[in-house]
Amino acid sequence: MRAQSIDKFRIICLMIAVAIIFIALIGINAYSAKLQFEINTLNKQIQEHQRNIQNLEVKIKSASNINNLEQKALDLGLVYPDFDAIKYLEKTEPIEEFALALKEAIY
Repeated sequence: MRAQSIDKFRIICLMIAVAIIFIALIGINAYSAKLQFEINTLNKQIQEHQRNIQNLEVKIKSASNINNLEQKALDLGLVYPDFDAIKYLEKTEPIEEFALALKEAIY
């Protein structure tokens, strides 16, 4: 009699353990699905940001096109310098002192 009650107790404990394991597996699966959804959402956001970056790079390249810059300068009233306003530097001067030489030539 006692052996049968111990066996019943063991079977009940085993069934509870199996139920807990199944519940844990379901919980892990649900958490995994949630994480996968968040990963997919983040990947979509990354792709959207990459498209925006590419669009901005195209806009930067088109805005910095020499023809556009020249037209904007002309619209602002800038003109090419006259021939007598051009200053030439000698090649004997070192590159490090280019700004200084240019400043001296202008002033």
